[in-house]
Amino acid sequence: MSAHTILRLPAPERVVPARFMLSTVFLVLALVGAVISLIGAICQPHQFAFSWFTAFYYFFTICAGSIFWLLLHYVCNGSWDILIRRIWENLAALFPYLFVIFLPLILITPLRDTIWTWMPLVGSDNHELAIRSGYLNFPFFYIRVLGYFAFFTGVALYYRNNSLKQDADGSHIWAFRCHYHSYFLMTLWALIETFASFDWFMGLSWKWSSSLFGAYHFAVCAQAGLAACIVIAAWLQSNGYLTRLNREHYHLAGKLLLGFSILWAYFAFGQFLLIWYANIPEETIFYNDHNRHLWKYLTYFLIVGKFMFPVIYLLAQDTKRNLRGLASIAIWVLFMHAVEMYWFVAPYAHEKTLVPSWLDPVCFITVGSILGYVYIRIMSSAALFPYRDPRLAECLTVTN
Repeated sequence: MSAHTILRLPAPERVVPARFMLSTVFLVLALVGAVISLIGAICQPHQFAFSWFTAFYYFFTICAGSIFWLLLHYVCNGSWDILIRRIWENLAALFPYLFVIFLPLILITPLRDTIWTWMPLVGSDNHELAIRSGYLNFPFFYIRVLGYFAFFTGVALYYRNNSLKQDADGSHIWAFRCHYHSYFLMTLWALIETFASFDWFMGLSWKWSSSLFGAYHFAVCAQAGLAACIVIAAWLQSNGYLTRLNREHYHLAGKLLLGFSILWAYFAFGQFLLIWYANIPEETIFYNDHNRHLWKYLTYFLIVGKFMFPVIYLLAQDTKRNLRGLASIAIWVLFMHAVEMYWFVAPYAHEKTLVPSWLDPVCFITVGSILGYVYIRIMSSAALFPYRDPRLAECLTVTN
């Protein structure tokens, strides 16, 4: 860039929810889906519990991954992603609503006992539960649930509020505060994410143990959070917003998506390999449940669809520098993320059949529509990007 060239910083961009017909679609689907879900909960409470949990956890991982990318931005003092940073801030701001969605699973006893099968055994003479009772007990479980959501919600609101304060006065102090606290919060995020995955996800099979599950879950969250950000950025740009995003930004996001697709495979295969050669009964039960009957074919599909295809597709530079191509593979990654959630949870609901219940898509659409409608409202409450960030100029001129 010539020394005499004047860089024009973009003006703040705001969206009006009424402009998006999608907002109305989300609202209608949420209301209709809530009614149908309630009917399903009454008629088929066992299946509803797993379907609702799968839908909740799909979006939970996206929001948890968004907090990871937000913290990583400040840890590294990043500049390339400033134009898309608010997408992660807005996704993270969904955590209070996720908590409300999660409440039926922990407050309605039949649903709770269906998901976490150790709970009906509390107070019995079960020896295996007795030796784990210091961790697996009702008071401590509920304390942890409140702690997890308090942490995620607090971090999300802290960073978004500081970002909005910077929009208001342009002071560097807000970015400095976020950077200063990010190191500790990133460490705490890793611990909270790991224990939440133990309690809710791994806890579906409470006798199972895996020393690598926290790392595997981290890769799941990070990949999903990045893919969701790419899809939302592409959607906004297709509607005339975020016009300063360019091929350099796409390329950087694509390289990260490639890297985390490989990282997911590394942890997923590493976990399987460690369990396979150790051959300890407490560890092998998970893969025994998920690789029998027709479920083994879904395992093969995950290997191809979530690792091999995205990696091969993203190896080419052109596919990473083209927004339509990058958004297409990000949508595919989110689809495979849904397949993975179903593969993980559904065998506990119906062991012998691979066919989804009608409640699976109903719950997924309901939860997704609720969060989609709220997301558009949150997004419209502030500018689409932090337009007074001191490093915005670096973002606009980034090359790689």
